[in-house]
Amino acid sequence: MKSVLISLLLLANIASADTEIVKVEVEGFGDSLQSAIDRGLSEAMGRVNGRSIESEVVSKNSETLNVKNQTEDYFSSSEYQDQIKSKTKGVVESYQLISSEKSSDGLYTAKLQVSIVKFKASKSSNRKRIAVLPLQSRNRCCKIGDTTLNDGPVAEELTASISSYLVQSRKFTVLDRAYEGQTGSEQARLASDDVPITELAKLGQELVADYVLVGTINNIFLREQTRKLSTVDKVIKSVAGNASISYRIIDVPTGQIKFSQTFNKDLRGSVKSLSDPVAASMEVVSVVADAIGIKILEAIYPFVVEKIEGDKVVIGTGGDVIKVGDQYRLIQYGQKIIDSYTKESLGKKEKIIGMVEITEVTPKMSYAKILNTSVKDLDSIFKPKGFIIRSLPESSKKTDNAKKQKELRKKIEEDFNENW
Repeated sequence: MKSVLISLLLLANIASADTEIVKVEVEGFGDSLQSAIDRGLSEAMGRVNGRSIESEVVSKNSETLNVKNQTEDYFSSSEYQDQIKSKTKGVVESYQLISSEKSSDGLYTAKLQVSIVKFKASKSSNRKRIAVLPLQSRNRCCKIGDTTLNDGPVAEELTASISSYLVQSRKFTVLDRAYEGQTGSEQARLASDDVPITELAKLGQELVADYVLVGTINNIFLREQTRKLSTVDKVIKSVAGNASISYRIIDVPTGQIKFSQTFNKDLRGSVKSLSDPVAASMEVVSVVADAIGIKILEAIYPFVVEKIEGDKVVIGTGGDVIKVGDQYRLIQYGQKIIDSYTKESLGKKEKIIGMVEITEVTPKMSYAKILNTSVKDLDSIFKPKGFIIRSLPESSKKTDNAKKQKELRKKIEEDFNENW
């Protein structure tokens, strides 16, 4: 694999007791010279400090600068570099524009040497690093109504959405778009289902990742359907469909599959209209990314109950990961289960003891009320890391949706009869 873009040279001078300066050589690509430079700077930050929430914020800030002109001289000037340093809160100490060029199709390439302030003991230093590689797609996999979408952009958006979801969880340092230059040549190989796990683990080691996520979009489709009410001469239009994505998470140090799933989701009710196929596809991407994100978190970092007081529950996960009104199963951990053959831990026994509903969400925590439970006086038996919550299985959600649809049709018929 090419190592073209990266050359890490640790400088002797230390910026402070908790930081040091690292020089990174990168290339950025964009539809303008500024865009190419900004993406190069974002990549450099990701290389050194990982793609945490902080680095994503500062990279977005750098893209909002007011540019007077699109010349190499201006972008190399101290004036522009001072703006970059300010907008990135000092993460980008300085950079040198080594070269730039514009291709015949209008794409700019900027080669940079960037001095990045490396944070030695950041709050996210203990987080697991996960490299989200670009998802592949089956040929003509995505169809919205009568429109067959370009598979590439859909795969890119779903990859980015899953990455953003994992960033919001605050459980991982996410490595994704910062590694496009290094992983681009791997896409053809990774499209195959029979890629050796050892190869994926090797790639993860080169990306300095604990986990590697790879996957394929099997299909995403939506169609409009009509239903005629049985008692009145009235037709109801709705949108139905399905999404199927296969993905694996590889544990880099061991080369083992940490989690594997062919994710299937009924998209009935997820989108209201197909009048704008692109907008509808983006709605689907958001829904699917959230659902896959939750599955990944529940497999690696289950949502732990941090406190129980009466019928109130505090969960140690917040942000955009959990939403007010969501319902989860309340689970009590039991004894650890050991595999009889390998003698490895299979995890702890899980006992479903009730249901909770989210009532409030903060950036780092969520609050819920217990709807029902088979255990009395939960406060008295509560122990740290003794309880978790898990999302409802799709089968339960389908049953609930079917019930809601039936109630809605009944209400429409009653309202129609009354008005008649």
